[in-house]
Amino acid sequence: MEMEQTTRIAKDEIPFEKLEKVGIKRDFVDRMESQELKDFLNGFRSAKLYTVNAKINEENFRIPTKIRLQKLENGSVNIKVHPIQRLHIPEEYMQHKFTKQEKTALLENRNLGKTLELKGRDGKKDHYYLSIDPKTNELIPLRTKHIRVPEKIKGASLSEEQKQKLAAGKKITLDGMTGKNGKKFSASLQVDAANRSINFSGFKQEKELEQKAEKKKGAKQKVG
Repeated sequence: MEMEQTTRIAKDEIPFEKLEKVGIKRDFVDRMESQELKDFLNGFRSAKLYTVNAKINEENFRIPTKIRLQKLENGSVNIKVHPIQRLHIPEEYMQHKFTKQEKTALLENRNLGKTLELKGRDGKKDHYYLSIDPKTNELIPLRTKHIRVPEKIKGASLSEEQKQKLAAGKKITLDGMTGKNGKKFSASLQVDAANRSINFSGFKQEKELEQKAEKKKGAKQKVG
């Protein structure tokens, strides 16, 4: 019984010969984690940087890039490379003109902090998250349908308001999460389009939170 293909591109469709020509050995897929490989076979950029051969002004170089599979209309699969570039926010992107505030958010936070209606290559409008790839400095769009906000994260329940804010691209703080070491912690959470996931930042262990609460309580008692 054949397994049903669950990705846009099958593993045996990867153009290994093209990859080897630019200096990437075919065993690179064996080093990918399960989700990483699935995303790659669905046409998303690789999570890691790969060093490829490039010719610039008749000189040969080895440059770090992310790679992506692209299925063409004739059914063949091509390789797209995404080298590290200078951080730049264009005036217009996917037929959306950025406001000054939106540009500032992307440059300072590397995340737009909200969703936008953008027009894709197929000409259809859809809602997207936008963030900057931390490795290549590219502007990365991600359709909101690719992110599912769960009921719980690391054992901590999200309120309806928190779920709505997170789904809208905003940053929230979630307390009472449990780490791999079994300790409770809090962190800021936000959808990251570049990594196609919910990003964690500003970690605080529960002890730190308790100490701050005690100090605050003590200060109030002194004032009283």
